[in-house]
Amino acid sequence: MQVWVGTSGYLYADWVGVFYPPGTRPERMLTHYVAHFPLAELNFTFYRLPTRRDLDRIADKTPHGFQFLVKLPQSVSHDLDLGDVPAFLESLAGLRERQQLLGLLAQFPQRFHDDGPNRDFVARLAEKFADHQLAVEFRHLSWAGPDIPAWLATLGLHLVSVDVPDIPALFPRGLVRSSDLIYVRLHSRRAWSWYESDKERYDYSYSEAEMAEWIEALRSAQGRSSRALVLFNNCQRGQAAANALRFAQLLRELAPELRVVPPFALPPPTQRGLFE
Repeated sequence: MQVWVGTSGYLYADWVGVFYPPGTRPERMLTHYVAHFPLAELNFTFYRLPTRRDLDRIADKTPHGFQFLVKLPQSVSHDLDLGDVPAFLESLAGLRERQQLLGLLAQFPQRFHDDGPNRDFVARLAEKFADHQLAVEFRHLSWAGPDIPAWLATLGLHLVSVDVPDIPALFPRGLVRSSDLIYVRLHSRRAWSWYESDKERYDYSYSEAEMAEWIEALRSAQGRSSRALVLFNNCQRGQAAANALRFAQLLRELAPELRVVPPFALPPPTQRGLFE
């Protein structure tokens, strides 16, 4: 099994001095990021509809082989409005031509329950993105029914596994899949602040024991899945980057039979002193 490890987004000011070298400007962040990870989720596309130029300019800063996962706009996943789909698909054209579009992500809100109208919407969404690899992340417990993976499989959709707190109404933590692809998003286990701001919800650092749980789950899926995508979304204060780097190391140590995909760019040379 190939295991791709990265983070949900990379453009964070509070990563400077933690993951990015002190003084790193926003336009230089991706250059540093690609020397450490082989893929990234683009989350800004959730908040505003991207253009092809937006995504092409980002891809221009990456090496051949580097991959993107692009999040659907909230107008689609939260407002359930398919009007932005044609423009969104057009924005992806450059990434597809470069063969740098690994997949798309539709993250539905917790208020999106498993019922007839919402199932119809998911089916319509699958039809709109039939030519793409679309993964769906549910937040409400009702989508954890035993029939969901098989139903999504008939639609050609990939079910996202999540790491979240033990809150009764949430889609539960653990490995699930509806296809050959495993897609894991690690958010946080901060139950006490889950319903506060994003800053509070995602301010969390995973322990090695917690990460080892996922490594064991991936090992158990060896032979039944050929690719796993593991994205850390606990993005406050650079914790996602730190956890993702350590997770890749732990994979090599604890599960050498799994192939961790390395970065596609070499790290920048260490600056040496004048007299060295």
